[in-house]
Amino acid sequence: MFDLTTGLSYAFFMLCLVLGWGAAGALDYDGILRRSTSRWGRFLLRIGVALVLAEGFRIFLSFVLGPVLDLVVNKSINGFKAF
Repeated sequence: MFDLTTGLSYAFFMLCLVLGWGAAGALDYDGILRRSTSRWGRFLLRIGVALVLAEGFRIFLSFVLGPVLDLVVNKSINGFKAF
């Protein structure tokens, strides 16, 4: 039902979401998020920007970390095959 792979996938998405949330706040140079009239409008806009940036972080980190994880996992699996 809930295995390690699923847990790591959710943890990776949460990491990307946190990075996206931080980047959404850091990229608000002109105060676009603060110009919105309502508090909920600003919050929803920041969530939208954070989700888009989180997807960008997910794709980027997948290309960067994916080959490294494959290398580590394949070596560990090949090491266990010898036994």
